[in-house]
Amino acid sequence: MSMGRKLRTLLREKKFITSMGIDTPVHAKIVEKAGFDFAYLGGYDVSLALLGLPDVGLITETEMVATARNVARAVDIPVVCDADTGYGNAINVLRTVQDFEEAGVAAIHIEDQVSPKRCGHVAGKMIVPLEEAAGKLRAALDARKDKDFVIIARTDAVAATGGGLDEAIRRGKEYARIGCDMVFCEFPSADLEYPKRFAQEMHKAYPGYPLYFNYSSNLKWHEFPLTTFEALADMGYKAMHVSQACLRPSMQAVWDYAVDLKARGAQAEIDLEKRLIGHPMGAHHEFAGIPKFKELEARYLPADEVAKRYDGAVGL
Repeated sequence: MSMGRKLRTLLREKKFITSMGIDTPVHAKIVEKAGFDFAYLGGYDVSLALLGLPDVGLITETEMVATARNVARAVDIPVVCDADTGYGNAINVLRTVQDFEEAGVAAIHIEDQVSPKRCGHVAGKMIVPLEEAAGKLRAALDARKDKDFVIIARTDAVAATGGGLDEAIRRGKEYARIGCDMVFCEFPSADLEYPKRFAQEMHKAYPGYPLYFNYSSNLKWHEFPLTTFEALADMGYKAMHVSQACLRPSMQAVWDYAVDLKARGAQAEIDLEKRLIGHPMGAHHEFAGIPKFKELEARYLPADEVAKRYDGAVGL
């Protein structure tokens, strides 16, 4: 079963599926082991982790595809990947789709921003004309070799210059009409009236059509604590992720440890080691797969070479 088919099966069989925004294969492995249905590889996540730069259209197609390929190889769950604006016009999109599909991901989303784009929750966004956006998405649909590869159309019209909710609804309906598998609309706040109305209008035109939701960290959900994944699913959002859900806690943890190590020296490391005893992430060699590679060495390498490597050796 292809990963695209696997994702479609999950969407069909479950009321909704959730994930965490990831940036590296190690975070993808954590997400998988924690029991999530899929992994979401975000553009902001990769731009900040790989380049140390914000999501303002600086990450390239080559960099994103390379990261996506490594992530897809690391896990056995579907990977949904941010493909920004498709990295050019409709002709560029043809290659973009083929490259991501060959990388082994299950789905990509392509947005209707002007290039160079920026994070959907940063001011200054502009959108291309609907005809241009639709042409790029039609190219994406035609470019895939596996028809189960999922094409998600994203609109940033709600908060973009010259846009608004009505424009986002108009675009969402058009993207559904031309055959996109899902529609993903970015919303400017945690106020549920916008996503509720968007879903209602989409489903008036296309009953049961699957919608994607970004539970973005920028929306200050702590001010709307009753907004649950279940509530969004009741509106018709079938898939959703928490943006930068791996990067933000990792940055916080590393910052806190760096400050502690600088202040207390070796004692900070000793205390960290104690906290990791018995923790799932404490045995990092096992998590990385060292035992598996030892089994492969025993299976494929000459027995005398394996003996030389491990007889009297120290370590796992």
